[in-house]
Amino acid sequence: MKDFRIYNHTNVIIKTLTIFSITIFPYLCSKAQDSINIKFRSRALLDASVSKYENNKTTSYYSLEDFRIGFKASYKNNEIKTDIGFNGYEWNIKDFIYNLYFNKNTICIGNMYEPFSMDIQVSTTDLKFHQSATFVQMFTYSRRLGITYYRSDEHYYCATEIFADKDINNLKNDKENGIIFTSKGVWRKQYKPDKSLLHVGSGISIHTKYNNKKSPYDKIIEGCGVTSLFKNPLLYTNVTGIRYEFRTMAELLYISKRFTLQSEFFFQLVNRTDNLKNYLSHGGYMQGSILLIGEGFKYDKRHALPGSPVKKNSMELVIRLNYTNMNHEKADINGGEETDFSVGINYYFNKYFGIKFNYSYVLTGKHCNDFYSKSLLIPQARIQYIF
Repeated sequence: MKDFRIYNHTNVIIKTLTIFSITIFPYLCSKAQDSINIKFRSRALLDASVSKYENNKTTSYYSLEDFRIGFKASYKNNEIKTDIGFNGYEWNIKDFIYNLYFNKNTICIGNMYEPFSMDIQVSTTDLKFHQSATFVQMFTYSRRLGITYYRSDEHYYCATEIFADKDINNLKNDKENGIIFTSKGVWRKQYKPDKSLLHVGSGISIHTKYNNKKSPYDKIIEGCGVTSLFKNPLLYTNVTGIRYEFRTMAELLYISKRFTLQSEFFFQLVNRTDNLKNYLSHGGYMQGSILLIGEGFKYDKRHALPGSPVKKNSMELVIRLNYTNMNHEKADINGGEETDFSVGINYYFNKYFGIKFNYSYVLTGKHCNDFYSKSLLIPQARIQYIF
């Protein structure tokens, strides 16, 4: 029988080294500032809402959605990014990435998101709403340990990665590991004279476990929906007897001086053992934003991701429609079905500070979590900073 205390100790050591690198390493490198560029980073998201949904009594909700500190150090074509975050009453390592840049190519090694969905890869401060679209939460993975290759030029972007099914905060070997293969490609074109951008992409991802017996595995899939302020997930299911998971996606992005349109659609097939039916699920969203004050939006060309408005004192009106269906009767799996519509106003004082207000209506369908016994109407507010 294995002594899993060894893996617990490894986990503690890695976290300690990461915290050391965030707090001490920049100081040790200060004498080499002529060759090493060091930048400290921090961000925080404070959410609030008022609702009578839970107990028919008006209740206030507050949450420190995310608080992070870290640093970015670069030397010639090498870069290290490290963040630790406080969320859920504990500290965890977030990004822990080494980047090697050469010409139009990038190799990333570390703890990071897979290059699959725009809405999960963008910075949380650049999200149009408080949460990624509901179906994105259901069809994507949190940060994982792996290696990714990117190539980006004027008209094309491609990414290929191999990830382990573990993150840097959970290296214990008491569960079978797995491998995630993901590839994504984007074609884009910038039009003159307004410099608008059209971006069209698609990707595939395969997730499989590996072991000597090739035995099937189980997986819990859940998502909080439009808000994380309630203690219960909106959608939830436990899929059993899995051989492998296959996901495919398509995405569209259009950016102009005062308008953005963003959409993604996902389809998932879970292949299961012979006596169990394969599980199918799908979902998609479409969102747009209009600048009421300001002009221009950021676009990360290297990673093919949209961003927030360029200028300070910008205000945008945002709208999103999302549909998620995690039910499949033939497979006897009912993860829930929902449609949500959100509208909001985001104001960016400058590149460091912003506030967001939005109102969401969630139309619950069959087999949502029992907590969501009726449709949900919820306002939310967020104060955020990023340095």
